Amino acid sequence: MKKILSFSFIIALIGFNISCKKKEVDKLTEFNIDYTTNLTIPTASMTVSNPSLTPITVEFTTPNVPTQQATKFSEAGTAQNLIDKIVMTRFNISATGSGTTTPTLDYLNSINIYIKASGVGEAMIAGKSNIPDGISSVAMDLQDVNIKEYIFKDNIQFRVLATFDATTPTNQTLKMDETVHVSAKLLK
Repeated sequence: MKKILSFSFIIALIGFNISCKKKEVDKLTEFNIDYTTNLTIPTASMTVSNPSLTPITVEFTTPNVPTQQATKFSEAGTAQNLIDKIVMTRFNISATGSGTTTPTLDYLNSINIYIKASGVGEAMIAGKSNIPDGISSVAMDLQDVNIKEYIFKDNIQFRVLATFDATTPTNQTLKMDETVHVSAKLLK
């Protein structure tokens, strides 16, 4: 009986050890990449005559954002052909500006964000409706989309579809902070 209990205990320890090692490998094969993009919105595009009746929707495209994918994958010990999935886990927008008052997103009613890259097309990745007045930043509602084909490119862009319900006297700048989560296999 003691042999059976001892054998069972040893098997349980081996199983626990293998489980712990698998968790360590999982951690090593998952990592985040952060990006920051600024988008200037000209005041002329935000002219709203009667916001309660006719909000205005305008489309903008960000400048190219370098993905730095080769460097980031190499630093994590993986390569493009070993990537399983890349998803957006954070997309925050915030008002930036200079002056004596804190910039807000009061002029913005809703926003949809699409990712695009050369030869891939585009996909909606985030959106936010009914943005309240008085705030200077907002976390977007994310879509569960595998964007690895976009991140594999040298550059990505974001197409922004914004609905304004107020006019501002000056150009506005949106700071967009993004995090993508990469799931990959390790190089052997």
